[in-house]
Amino acid sequence: MGRPRRWLAGGPESRQDSPSMHALLLGKPRTESALSRMIREMNCLGVKTHPSEINRAQRLKIHRNCAHPDRARQTLALVVLLIVSALIFPQNTRAQVDYVARFTLEKQEFMVGEPIFCNFIIKNTGARAIAFRYRSPDRSLNLALENEPHFKVTGANHRTVADPAPRPCGGAKGSAVYGSVSLPPGQTHVERWLLNQWANFARPGRYYVRADRHLPLLNSEGGEPDFSSKPVAFAGAINDLQLEVVPGTEAQLHAALGLYIKKLDTPPPADIAEPVLVATNLPQPFFLARLIALAHAPVEEHRWDRTEALEGLARLGTPEAWRAVAQIAQGKSAAGATSGKPDFTSKDDAFRAHAILLLAEKADRTYLPTILEIISGTSGDLRGDALRALGFFHNAKANEVMFQNLHSKSSTDRVNAVLGLKNLNTKEAVPALLDMMKDPDNEVRQVANFALQGLTRQHFSLSPSANLSESERVAQQWHEWWQTHAATFTPTPQSPCHDW
Repeated sequence: MGRPRRWLAGGPESRQDSPSMHALLLGKPRTESALSRMIREMNCLGVKTHPSEINRAQRLKIHRNCAHPDRARQTLALVVLLIVSALIFPQNTRAQVDYVARFTLEKQEFMVGEPIFCNFIIKNTGARAIAFRYRSPDRSLNLALENEPHFKVTGANHRTVADPAPRPCGGAKGSAVYGSVSLPPGQTHVERWLLNQWANFARPGRYYVRADRHLPLLNSEGGEPDFSSKPVAFAGAINDLQLEVVPGTEAQLHAALGLYIKKLDTPPPADIAEPVLVATNLPQPFFLARLIALAHAPVEEHRWDRTEALEGLARLGTPEAWRAVAQIAQGKSAAGATSGKPDFTSKDDAFRAHAILLLAEKADRTYLPTILEIISGTSGDLRGDALRALGFFHNAKANEVMFQNLHSKSSTDRVNAVLGLKNLNTKEAVPALLDMMKDPDNEVRQVANFALQGLTRQHFSLSPSANLSESERVAQQWHEWWQTHAATFTPTPQSPCHDW
């Protein structure tokens, strides 16, 4: 395998790469010898100047004009103006940001199921301290975040490998919490990104990785950098990498993952973000107990997000793993836990709600009794989460409970039953939603209108403070549309955020 292509921002290495290499050179000082050669080429213009006063753009301009003497005099005035600008504003040509940035793989061969880390390396080769945003390397689904790396993985057939990340739901792009790094001259910063978050390396074979990043850099001299200010440069890196995935035995995989799993037992204040990332993204049956322990950590444990452990159990996908998820949804302590350990409290409601969501996305009717038990035994938000989950099961009993709650005395129950019908995603739900447009509660009418729009892809506007008269008018529009389209209407299939 040939040397990976690199996109280097500054630094002498950038001139050693092949002509096909992408390069981003921002304010890089040029060597004396290169400029001396360039100045000798300027004799056609009769310009005498010092090398440090001429930048790359001028050299390219001069080279073209020397090749065409008839244009030389036309650009002489422009060149002189640029030289004068360099003399008047020397800070623009001296003490520029200089760095080298690239992606590398730690090795070229991995087993199926083994974590594959890609390192992002940036070295400050200039004379000024630089700063940039940094966070622990778990993937963000918001592609608009400019600090994030991007990876595209293709197989030997050059087809894009399946992305295991959940699909965006509800229009939410997600966010990320960043710290910062200040990098003095001569120092290097390394980040390890788990490629298995971007591609499912499920089969042996050769894989190709396109890694790229466009990292904003700020001036870090003179104190704490102002990240609201304009970047002084961008560290650009594009690399084409290759790796081979080979079969391995369970014992070999156990050995490869053992170091990460052992680190999970490291007490505070040790940072275990990377072992948690590996355990929850590449779960194996032999550390099921560790995943359950991560999920049942006390709410005060802030070294990891317990929802990651829940999703790790769902990715593992064994009956034992899903039973652990169902127990958390019910608010029960872990099986085999030390006697006397309390069940979950109200502080854990958001965590339990995530477990309910995972059971809904799985839509395994084995766990429908769990959802029905939560509806009958809880109140408030958790009851609402369970009502909305019923729509994913496509089950007669689940549908019956949803329709019953359309007539509940609680407007909150009616709202959540309406949203459950939306999740049902069948044309049989439309007549019931049309009736809910006449509900005495404005919130219920608003949600019914929202559900109809999502189910039918039609839009009839209902103002947020609509009175009953306006709601009746919009309801009439929906009824007229339905009379015309009921016979031929087929809902657009909607996939859940995760495909467990």
